[in-house]
Amino acid sequence: MIVNLNTSPIYEAVTSLRIKQSQELPLFAGLTGGSQLNVKQTMANYAAMLKSRTIVQAAIDQIYEGKGASPLYEQLISRITINPAKEADILYITVQSRSPEEAQLFANTLSQNLVSLLANEQGAVREFIGQRLKDSKQELEQAEGLLEKYKRDQKMIGADIQSRAMADKLSALDKMVAENTVNLVTAQAKLGNAERQLAGQNPGLVADNPLIQQYKSKLADSEVELASLLPKYADNHTKVMSLRAAITETRAKLNAEVASVLNSEAASGNPINQTLLQEKIMAEADIAAASAQKKVIGSILANSEKDMASLPAKEQGITRLMRDVQVAQEIYIMLDKRYEEARINEVMQPRDVKVLDAAIAPDLPVKSRKTLILLIGVVLGLFVGTAIAFLLEYNKRPILNDQEAKGLLGLPVLGVIPVFEDINLPRESFGNKVLRLFSLNRFKLKK
Repeated sequence: MIVNLNTSPIYEAVTSLRIKQSQELPLFAGLTGGSQLNVKQTMANYAAMLKSRTIVQAAIDQIYEGKGASPLYEQLISRITINPAKEADILYITVQSRSPEEAQLFANTLSQNLVSLLANEQGAVREFIGQRLKDSKQELEQAEGLLEKYKRDQKMIGADIQSRAMADKLSALDKMVAENTVNLVTAQAKLGNAERQLAGQNPGLVADNPLIQQYKSKLADSEVELASLLPKYADNHTKVMSLRAAITETRAKLNAEVASVLNSEAASGNPINQTLLQEKIMAEADIAAASAQKKVIGSILANSEKDMASLPAKEQGITRLMRDVQVAQEIYIMLDKRYEEARINEVMQPRDVKVLDAAIAPDLPVKSRKTLILLIGVVLGLFVGTAIAFLLEYNKRPILNDQEAKGLLGLPVLGVIPVFEDINLPRESFGNKVLRLFSLNRFKLKK
């Protein structure tokens, strides 16, 4: 009864989120158990986000706004439990509170805050691309203005066929340089990230595998060959398409061989370390291929610059300006496409997280059930009382014979009253009992 009077009931509300696994997950598919590992990692990431200070504190501010004092983050975090489903990509958000409405509101607010956070990330991407799109448009207009001004000053209607061909060639080379730079920087970032997480762990047998070295060398040679073909042929040319297919096949074989060697010969049985080692080796292969390709592109670009130097001065000027316009135009078109994609992603609900079942207010508490506590108290009282009675009786030490009495009291034993068996005597009638009672009372009065 004391516990029931002094303990408030605790209610529990549960909401579920469906977590869609992204299709752009690097390097896990080649490892045994890599898919399950990636699912667990994704679930752990979202679970950590749901219990982060950013999301929980935002929920506290929304729920307790205008209600005076609000609880601290440290006080509420212990009431939140995030559990993934065993056989499905679902996260269960469990919130406990002293009020069923508060538990329901808090669980739903947490899930909505996560969805809003992901949507805001899309908005940030859109704003960044939008700002870059404005700058690119200004650069394109400036390049077009310089080209028109040069034509007016030089009294030129347009460039001749040779100048246009040279401008197209240089623009294509500039595009190749930009793509090569992106590929190289991306591979270096992947390599640095893998090396930091591995803390200097040596791939060992994987790096020395001759088949892997052969695939890496073949990949670099194919990239160099592709860089040599692109200035001569279009993207849909048979040679270019065949070479791109060969590069894709070589990369897949390299990835599969690295995964196979890691699974069979890697010293570490940790799947995460195996994935990092695979990422490190693939990044090294990409760096080698991009570096070799960069040298070839640089050589081709230098030769093209020499060819342009042989043109007349007017043609050189208009060729350079046309080149700048084409590069600015390609960048603007690319950014405009990315901007539209970002706008679509922003207005749509985030594809990775969706609220499956919203929380409802619970009818019964999960803790401090008064009837149950009272019944438990009754049962415990019976058991404890019985146990105490047995203990008290067990601790009493009776005197069993005259020798113990003599030893404990230090007195002589005058006699022992024997135990008589029960003797069946006739029962006294009720009338005799009444007469005897009155006789005794008269005797007492006389005395």
